[in-house]
Amino acid sequence: LVISPEENLTAACNQRVRISCPAPVMPVKAQALRIEGSVDYAAWVNDKGDVYSVDITGDEVFFREAEVAIKKCKFMLGHPGVYRDTIKFSLVKP
Repeated sequence: LVISPEENLTAACNQRVRISCPAPVMPVKAQALRIEGSVDYAAWVNDKGDVYSVDITGDEVFFREAEVAIKKCKFMLGHPGVYRDTIKFSLVKP
């Protein structure tokens, strides 16, 4: 599983403000079917640094696991707003 930020200013800002964000789990269905893909997301963050809403686009098979991980992300206090990024799901090569 590889997480890659977009090559833009928004992603650079995300990296400075985001404190932690767990890697999502590869969905069982995607792993069984040997599917790789990605999702783009927008995470709405409150003043406490918690994610309270997520909007995801991309490969639907990855939505659930991506949302679970994104909602566990922590951002710096006092920086509310919408943070955007991309998560890439890749199979581990033996």
